[in-house]
Amino acid sequence: MFLRLGCALVAWMMLYAHFLWLAALHALGCGPDGDEMHRVLLGLAPITCGFAFALRLTRPFKDIHRIFRWLGVPVALLLPFALRSIWGVFKQVNLESLAICSSTAATGWQPLWPAIQLITVLLVAYMVFKVWRSVMIDAGNQLKSRV
Repeated sequence: MFLRLGCALVAWMMLYAHFLWLAALHALGCGPDGDEMHRVLLGLAPITCGFAFALRLTRPFKDIHRIFRWLGVPVALLLPFALRSIWGVFKQVNLESLAICSSTAATGWQPLWPAIQLITVLLVAYMVFKVWRSVMIDAGNQLKSRV
């Protein structure tokens, strides 16, 4: 039980970190290290996707799962800001053919960055929705059993 609880908490915290950095990316822009923050988020994308699947580890423990669903609210609130950052990079790299942090042409991983981040955000949103849905289904089943 504690292993599931710990893994789920770490998963939620990882999602928070990814979404906070992604949401702040629009305001941060390019620092002295150039596109390093973009590269960090690109490397975190598969890890975040893996952690997204760990959100349902608390499902067998109905009360804990019901409480943990509220951890999805901050992720949902950060979603528009994360999408804004993804759109900004997509517009710059894919539509204007500029590199993320310079006026040269985008090459290598940069054209793929918005698509990878969008897939990550959509997967996380889907898994958070599944957590909420499972809690609602459980609540509906409890109501039916009482009647």
